[in-house]
Amino acid sequence: MDREWPLDADDFSAYYAFAPAALAIRECVRLRAVRELDLPEPLLDVGCGDGLFARLAYPDKQAWGIDINPTEVQRAQRTASYRTLICGSIVNVHLPEGFFGSAIANCSLEHVPDLHGALVNIRRALKPGARFVLIVPTPDWTYQLALPEALRSVGLVGLSRAYGDALDRVFAHVHLYDEAGWRDHLARAGFNLVETRPIAGRPTSWAFDFMLYPSLLGYVMRKLTGRWIAMPALRPLTVDVARALVNALGRLAPGGDAAAEYLLVAQAGPDG
Repeated sequence: MDREWPLDADDFSAYYAFAPAALAIRECVRLRAVRELDLPEPLLDVGCGDGLFARLAYPDKQAWGIDINPTEVQRAQRTASYRTLICGSIVNVHLPEGFFGSAIANCSLEHVPDLHGALVNIRRALKPGARFVLIVPTPDWTYQLALPEALRSVGLVGLSRAYGDALDRVFAHVHLYDEAGWRDHLARAGFNLVETRPIAGRPTSWAFDFMLYPSLLGYVMRKLTGRWIAMPALRPLTVDVARALVNALGRLAPGGDAAAEYLLVAQAGPDG
């Protein structure tokens, strides 16, 4: 996970133009991880959002995007990241059966109440043997954040846990499982989990946590207007300073093998 830092300048700039620095940090780490994987076309992007991730990760892929948020789908239309866009729930939307050569869900399925229904629908849409990549938070992702670690170090274990629980509510996390839990859910839907890769190490967690506080204004903006940034045209003026700051914060974190997220690589089983 040391390879996650320093953050890629182009990736950070692309996200920072439209999102708070805390979110840009996580997306830079995820982009670096998924670019190491070959995902055949056509690619299904589950919970595609505004399409920026797919455009940066797989710019030349024939991709379909699906998202339940109509505002995000409209933004994705403007980026022209997808050949086909669908606004609807991955649980019950009709997708062509056995059509997709691969699929990716970048931190989306942990928010879906009917996880099994979503996985079954994705499996139905994939060709047998196709890869399905999920990026999901680990059950103790908040444990590695800077403030909870500081609280525990002075004996405030309950407050540390409350901070983590509050963040899970803010981010609407419904499903937080360890590797065995995800393996079981995937198997029941017809997938074989073939690789679990820990990503988002402690430097990522610390930098993310420090940058959450200046990102609170963006969170309020999104709740009120649907946009993270009020004046994106001005963001390039501060991007270099912001990237230097987050890279410096990442260097402050102690080492360790703990990870805040899993990158899971599953394979669609045979039909029937």
